Amino acid sequence: MTSSIIKFLSTAAFVVGFSTLANAQATRTWVSGVGDDVNPCSRTAPCKTFAGAISKTATGGEISVLDPGGFGTLTITKSITVNGDGTLAGVLSASAPQAFLVNITTNLTTDKVVIRNVSINGAGTGTDGVRIIDGTEVILDNVTISGLTDAGVDCAQSQSSSLFLHDVRISKAFVGVRTQSTVGTVAGAFRNVAINGMTSHGVECVNNTSMVIRNLETTKNGGSGVRSSGAGVDVSVLDSTASGNNIGFDGAAGIIRITNCGMFYNNTNLAGSVATGGNNKSASNTTQNVPIANGMVTN
Repeated sequence: MTSSIIKFLSTAAFVVGFSTLANAQATRTWVSGVGDDVNPCSRTAPCKTFAGAISKTATGGEISVLDPGGFGTLTITKSITVNGDGTLAGVLSASAPQAFLVNITTNLTTDKVVIRNVSINGAGTGTDGVRIIDGTEVILDNVTISGLTDAGVDCAQSQSSSLFLHDVRISKAFVGVRTQSTVGTVAGAFRNVAINGMTSHGVECVNNTSMVIRNLETTKNGGSGVRSSGAGVDVSVLDSTASGNNIGFDGAAGIIRITNCGMFYNNTNLAGSVATGGNNKSASNTTQNVPIANGMVTN
């Protein structure tokens, strides 16, 4: 009798242990163009899509791309890194609302999302490249976005948040980057960002945005290269160029501060509340306006 009980308990423990291991989430998972979402997303048995891998990836973990492929759209509901280092990590979002949706409703003070080395193609029918409706910190690093009917990056939240763009290229959409929040401020920094061929604006800060932008190129956009559209916008732009836009820098509301920036071949070089820190260059614009002096203090 005792032997039977021991054998039963041993078997039960083994089954529970196996089940726990089977359902455990890995810190790093893998996707491959020839993977399968029924796999555990390990290095030797990768998944097929980002969506298939995220449920098997622990909070704070990373989905890595094993070889070139298209890995599908993804809704991100927890802190995670999507990393396409060393290969082509493509997302075709034709007719989709967005390629990546960041919507994290728990752990809002600690969540962090990183999208790195990824190419997003809306094929002219996808809506947004990256849409952020809930997320404390989002970083786009070496990301290419094109062919969308609305925004390359759309940050529209009801909380304070941070947005960082490093080495990002956006082309052929309605607006390149749009930021707004109903509560708190969207803050952060852009570095080495190129935005061209928007129907409207390259960067539009709708409201409640504090941003430092360095090495931005906005070219041939139907609206403004950089536009502040509402209250609570304070944007500083350094070492950047606006060319071939309707308006280079447009401080329609709030304020834009520029220093060491170039404005060339625009219909209007600047308009509204644009303050200068000096050392800007403006030439070959149809209309040439003068920025507000002393917009930045030189120490």
